[in-house]
Amino acid sequence: MIIDSRGMRQLEASSGFTNAQLMETAGKACADWISSHFSACRNILLLCGKGNNGGDGFVIGRILGSAFHVTAACVDGAPATKEAQDAFTLLSCDVLQDPDAILQAAQHTDLLVDCVYGVGFHGTLSARMKKLFSSINNMHLHVCSIDINSGAESDSGRYDPDAIRSDVTIALDCYKPFHMLRKDHQLFKHAYMVSLGIPHPDHSAFLEMNEDSFFAGYPRKKENAYKGTFGKTTVIGGSYGMAGALGMNIIGAKTVGVSYLNAVCPHEIYPVVASRFLTPVFHPFGDQDMYRVIEPLLYDTRAIAFGSGAVNMPKKEEILDLVLQAADCPVVLDAEAIRLLNHNYYILRFVHEPVILTPHIGEFSSLINRPVDVIQHDRIHLALQFAKDYKVFLVLKGPHTIVASPTGDLYINQSGCSGLAQAGSGDLLTGMIAGLLTMNNDVFQAVCMAVWLHGYLAEEGTKDHAANMLDLSRFPALADSLYFRHGF
Repeated sequence: MIIDSRGMRQLEASSGFTNAQLMETAGKACADWISSHFSACRNILLLCGKGNNGGDGFVIGRILGSAFHVTAACVDGAPATKEAQDAFTLLSCDVLQDPDAILQAAQHTDLLVDCVYGVGFHGTLSARMKKLFSSINNMHLHVCSIDINSGAESDSGRYDPDAIRSDVTIALDCYKPFHMLRKDHQLFKHAYMVSLGIPHPDHSAFLEMNEDSFFAGYPRKKENAYKGTFGKTTVIGGSYGMAGALGMNIIGAKTVGVSYLNAVCPHEIYPVVASRFLTPVFHPFGDQDMYRVIEPLLYDTRAIAFGSGAVNMPKKEEILDLVLQAADCPVVLDAEAIRLLNHNYYILRFVHEPVILTPHIGEFSSLINRPVDVIQHDRIHLALQFAKDYKVFLVLKGPHTIVASPTGDLYINQSGCSGLAQAGSGDLLTGMIAGLLTMNNDVFQAVCMAVWLHGYLAEEGTKDHAANMLDLSRFPALADSLYFRHGF
């Protein structure tokens, strides 16, 4: 389960365990994990803060002391909570407080265990801590952080540049958003979770997606199915010089198994795209017949995607207005459609059907008029805020794509690889989202399924190929192997 710091505090408060019991349980679980995975180490240095995260460290030190040579370092002063003070009094190892002595000990340790700050940390490190942590990071030691790397925030993934970097971070009882954003902050190489025996609720605001949960939401065709069983998908995209974007929409829809696809495009690119793709039903249009061609489709489709490659599309502003006002189904807006919303996105509040926006961070920056670096350090909060304020589903693309719902549900994607950092990747995802919306009435689940599958197939496509040579046109074949394995 994934949970934020507030939710974790609520779980602990309702668990029936005292803080002292939770500290003892956490310390023992971490000590057992360290003993099992770092058994070759002899000298262990614990960096302990003055709060309960430091108290966890004191328990770890007491337990490990029977098998390892342990030194504890109180890097932020004496323990400040009763539980931490009680745990400290039971220690029987050397204790250091002088920064120079701590750094001297670090040079001779086999493993450094980081227990300074936990889920309560916010903001930046003090000058003293920055100096200490920077020196430790530059030593390139084997490091294990407890719950959250000290200097990083649990809920946002924001971090001080001198935050502790670790080989392993042990999550206590639940994964936090921080653990799901590893590719963004790169503060640890691996994360593992230990249980504290706290009862968990049936539902969390953070959705988790994997192969099993994907197929739990992916419908099977019955033997008597026909091409319209799941309804029609409509993609509107492409323009002069950008015919490939519509092609990627089509490939994306094919990847998720769409049976009936309407492809709407300007007359000038129709021959190019239609000669490449044989199964979509094409609807070319021009300046004079845009309404006649597009409007009837809006009432006979289960999902619409608009905007991919539409930079030079005629009547694009009118098409956006028409789609938002007339569509009777979920609408996916990508690329040029998002740019058309700049400084005018308040109209999203008045759309009666679900709207899904799929910006990359640059497009989102233009949309909300915030610098890219500000967004990069606060993606979760800004994505959730926008989704709630404008009642949309936001797909903020990146190394960990974030899907935020109007009701506050969140998905932080774990699949994918650097091969997706290429032109056309987002257009492909747009087609996949539209296709799965056609088959699944749960908008949030369908969008998250598409995002997960997009990343998963990228991983599959680079198992035997270089990531920078990922061939997006192979996604239907890669998906075929996955579906076949699951009996489709």
